[in-house]
Amino acid sequence: MIWLLTALALAGDPWMPELESTLARHQAELDLPDAPDIYHLRYHLLLLDQVDAHASFGGLLRRGEVPLNMLAVEMRVGDPSFDNTNFGGWQTGVVSTWLPQELTPYALQYNSWKLSDSAYKQAVEQFARKEAQFDPPDEYPGDYTLLTTPTVAQELTKTPAVADPLVERAIAVSAALVTSPHTEQADVFLGHETGVHRIVDSEGSRLAHTLQETTMRALIHVRAADGQLLTDQRLWTVSDPSALPSTESMAREAALMAQETVALAENAAPLTEEYVGPVIFEDEAAATLFRWLLVPQIEGTPSEIPFDTWLGDIGDANDPVRLGRRVLPLGWTAVDDPTALPDFPGSFTYDTEGTPSQRVAVIDDGIVKDVLMSRIPRTGVDGTNGHARGMPGDRFKGRASVLQIEPQRTVSDRKLNKQAQRLAAAYDRDWVMVVRRFQEPAVLAYGRFAWGDDSSKLPPPVALYKRYADGHEEPIRGGAFAGVQRYVLRDIVAAGEPTTHDFMAANLGDPWFLAPTQG
Repeated sequence: MIWLLTALALAGDPWMPELESTLARHQAELDLPDAPDIYHLRYHLLLLDQVDAHASFGGLLRRGEVPLNMLAVEMRVGDPSFDNTNFGGWQTGVVSTWLPQELTPYALQYNSWKLSDSAYKQAVEQFARKEAQFDPPDEYPGDYTLLTTPTVAQELTKTPAVADPLVERAIAVSAALVTSPHTEQADVFLGHETGVHRIVDSEGSRLAHTLQETTMRALIHVRAADGQLLTDQRLWTVSDPSALPSTESMAREAALMAQETVALAENAAPLTEEYVGPVIFEDEAAATLFRWLLVPQIEGTPSEIPFDTWLGDIGDANDPVRLGRRVLPLGWTAVDDPTALPDFPGSFTYDTEGTPSQRVAVIDDGIVKDVLMSRIPRTGVDGTNGHARGMPGDRFKGRASVLQIEPQRTVSDRKLNKQAQRLAAAYDRDWVMVVRRFQEPAVLAYGRFAWGDDSSKLPPPVALYKRYADGHEEPIRGGAFAGVQRYVLRDIVAAGEPTTHDFMAANLGDPWFLAPTQG
């Protein structure tokens, strides 16, 4: 019955029959003597039209329109309680390869055979390594979750990429960034993609769904007279180019950002003393605070078992996820619902494993009640909740998508500032620190950035001010948070008006090499 429904639901798709026959053939024929059986096999076929560009100082540096065609295989041998995955190393049985720009049935067959053969041999070898080095404890949750009901769905709406207007917009916005001779970088990066992600697996799932996203990021670097580099950025990301603000509106926003950055370089005094006291996080900084300190505590996919497990270590000893632990003040809640904003590019109906997404109430009354899960099990959590994300060929993890954090109550800006000033007075200060924006890892030179040591969880602020009781502010620069731990969120004193912020999260959760429109 399942196969009949599949044929009806995905009728007319030119690539799904090829993937189905490939899966059936390889699952039946891949075999080695004394090797564990294949118990789960999945194929991903990603066919995307792409437009990318880099504009700088009002000129075009780079433009590309190369399709992204990719095939990925997830090969699992053994059984869900113990298989070849979730063990350190790089030859795990989860592999991917690029496909020709003009894909043909023969090219798909040829590459799927080569990739499947490689994935199977990797999986068998990795299973042997894992079996030799790792003895699962009694509480080990297993390696994978099988679904009892396969996913069968098709949504093949697709908007062709319109390159020229987007590239021209990137050039215009980059020109608007040039407001001072001290500007060292005035760049705009464009990424637009549209296409289809197909998933076929041995459980009977057959999914074909549209992927479409347009992202533009403007960044500026300004050098102060004392040599300090100041940076800032703006991100626009939408599911359809028509949802972008007008070119004029984006240019005005970029120019305002540039003027503010130049003003900081010229007028802001360097922070020369240690500050201990209350901090007000406003605008984008309020949301960024939770991005760095809260989100890692609710993304529940466990880390891989270390490749060297002779000392009995399992997973990451610094895993921040703890069910039943207070992470926010009394009365606060947090819900992640990937379907809450259908027009937002971070929204999805099915996750990257083909699992239907679910609304998850992760925090209630400030306490972690649930976590965001992929199909990799975790002790104390009952299966997946459809939050697996990542690029095909990666180890998928449960990730945040559309996260809404609600305080028990809010106060007006006036009351919030009065309360902050009272707290500052206890530290013998007549001013309070205000942060409006943090450094974004994707926009420093050479695309890489690291801050602090392992105990520091916040990037440096780029919009930092002293606010006095009479309301006037003095800009400062060069500040950095020291030793901020995730549990400080429990000490939030008051919450003001709501704010919303979008950000690009690295596919593997590691921000150090995040490109401006990647994630």
